[in-house]
Formats: sequence, C-alpha cells, structure tokens
Amino acid sequence: MESDTIGGGNRWLTPQDYSFVRERVPILCVDVLLSPCSRSSAVGLIRRATYDGGDGWCLVGGRVLRDENLATAVVRHVAVTLGTELRLDPATLEMRAVAEYFTESRPGELHDPRKHAVALTYTAVCEGTPRPAGEAFDFRWFDVGELGDVDFGFGQDRVVARVLGSSGRGPALD
Repeated sequence: MESDTIGGGNRWLTPQDYSFVRERVPILCVDVLLSPCSRSSAVGLIRRATYDGGDGWCLVGGRVLRDENLATAVVRHVAVTLGTELRLDPATLEMRAVAEYFTESRPGELHDPRKHAVALTYTAVCEGTPRPAGEAFDFRWFDVGELGDVDFGFGQDRVVARVLGSSGRGPALD
C-alpha cells in the first residue's frame, strides 16, 4: 500500500479503484481560503504543481473521504498540507462557493483534465505557523490587493474572486 499522505486510513482507495471511480463520476472536494487571525486583509495560498507540468498558487484542499464530515475534511487537508502547527478555528469555517472543474476545456469554465471535480470552497481563520508539506512546496500570505498579480493554478483566481466577493471582501481580481 502506498503512503497515506492524506490521512485517509482504511477509507483510502487503491490507485486502480480511484482511477475507475474518477473516470465515471465527479469527485467531491473541499477547498479553503485561509486568513490569519491577526490580519483579515490577507489570504493564504499554497504553491503546488499543476496538471500542465507547471506550478501555481492554489487553495488548500482535496478529496472528501467516504463518511467524512465536510468540516473534518477541511481541517484534515489543512493539517496534512500545512502541518499541525497551523490551527484552523472551526467556528470560523464558512462555505462560500461551489466550483466545478471539467475534464474537457470549456469556455468560461474551470478545467482539470485529471478529473471532473466539484469543490465546496470555504473561508476560515487560522493561527500558528504553516509548514508546507505534501503537494505544497510553498505557502504565502497575500494581501487581498496584490492578488491580481498572483500566478494562480487551475484557474483558481476566479474561485478566490468569487469567495472574496461573497464574504464582502470585494472583487480582488480583475
């Protein structure tokens, strides 16, 4: 069995099973746009590889496991991606947007050729020190005003703009 990097335990699918499912049905995911408790004008993004061989700044997140509560999935992904020294305040976790990624490129739609995914996108406040791990090879706090210059992956600039707009923090990206 391969390494359990996402903390799935016995709910982890084998690569063969996951491939079978991924080719037939949308995959449910959670993403989170983090803000430090001391600075509401900042958001945290991870730098990670993208499907095209490059990399970009992205939300923290990933698949929801069978029988896993959505809030638990968010907390798990934050812990495995940024370490346990960064603590998310569950009382601040709020669902802000639904993002759908299609395997086939479509005008105006999000695209990920690896899988058709539906991501429930949250905001949350956190404190502590991020320690990028797993898929994240970097982490940074960005002031909302500088997001227009960020090189996003997976088209997540549109998701971040939608989330910021829904939380009253304004359209940060043009």
